Amino acid sequence: MKNKDIHIDSRILRLLRDGDEKSFEYVFHRYYNQIYMFVLNTLFDKTFAEDITQSVFITLWEKRKTIDAETNLEPYLYTIARNRVYRQTEQMLLKFKYEKIQQEGQQVSDNDIEADLNIHFLENILSDLIEKLPSERRKVFLLSRKENLSNKEIAKQLQISEKTVETQIRRSIIFLK
Repeated sequence: MKNKDIHIDSRILRLLRDGDEKSFEYVFHRYYNQIYMFVLNTLFDKTFAEDITQSVFITLWEKRKTIDAETNLEPYLYTIARNRVYRQTEQMLLKFKYEKIQQEGQQVSDNDIEADLNIHFLENILSDLIEKLPSERRKVFLLSRKENLSNKEIAKQLQISEKTVETQIRRSIIFLK
């Protein structure tokens, strides 16, 4: 920056600090394209670049009373822009992570629903098949699988041999498969 530009900037900054809108317009028109291109080249998104560039100048206006008139304005504006770009990038990353977690959660939910439906469907098929077993075989199978009785307990309850219980369970499984 030339000495003449520093002199203009310090005079403009004093006017800006005092709330002079014309000095703000001058700064806006002088630096807008530079700041916009800096943000655009960083984020590669025109909408974000426009929003961030405007927010840089809004921040300048809001903080005008705290600006030192001897400050070099251009680096000051770039610092504001860089910080906004960092914040925007962080927000985009957080949004991406959140969406990914939501998507994974949704997939888990979808998978859970599908698994529940599959289990329900298979249980219905299995119930229908069990009903088709001969009555004595069905009793043995249900006592084994639903009541969790041992072969010895089933044999005692139904007054049949353990070997018969094993045979009936094996035949039931073969049929169900």
